Amino acid sequence: MTPEEVAALLAYAGELDPRTANTDEEEARAQLRRWCELLQDVPAVAVEGWDAAAVVRRHIASSPWPIIAADVARPWAAHRRALLARHTDPRPAVDPDDDRAYRDAIRAQRAAVATGQTVPNSTRQLTGGPAASVAARLGRALPAAAAEQLAAYRPVRAAREAAAAAGRPDALAVACDWCHAPAGEPCRRRTLPPGAQAGTWSRRRTVHPTRTDKAAARRQESAA
Repeated sequence: MTPEEVAALLAYAGELDPRTANTDEEEARAQLRRWCELLQDVPAVAVEGWDAAAVVRRHIASSPWPIIAADVARPWAAHRRALLARHTDPRPAVDPDDDRAYRDAIRAQRAAVATGQTVPNSTRQLTGGPAASVAARLGRALPAAAAEQLAAYRPVRAAREAAAAAGRPDALAVACDWCHAPAGEPCRRRTLPPGAQAGTWSRRRTVHPTRTDKAAARRQESAA
């Protein structure tokens, strides 16, 4: 802020909170010097909603303490960090082989964001899904020969694929009421008797019959 802008900000604060205003001319000059020193890198108004006058108004409305210059400088520092955190350095319009010019352009972009002169350039999010060629690869089924070789290493998935191929209900689509395994997880059994204090659960290669019956009933209800 320029000294004129700082003086206007001090006058605004004095109107809202008379404790900030100084009737002594010498003290008022000293106060203006302190504020100018601390706010020389803080803009009066900047992008993304920054307004020093609004910061002063919020402080006076919410704090019992008289406002000081640091109460404006600290919020600006936080606002500046947020701007820089969202900036992703877009490619400048200079020859990338000119190393010095390229670095200077990047520095200028960051300085413009850091001083509130321009909005940060954030990386755009992918919202349209994968490209057609990628979608085709994602939707391609695993070759039968590869699935057969991998069946021993992924028995749960192999069982679900076999059930789907045979037209049987997918038992893992529902939770098991016997061992309380959640949907999508295989049934389990204890390695020690239920009364033992120690012990762990291990996966079963097959599901409990009640779970299969539950999945069949669920499929019939959906078909009805």
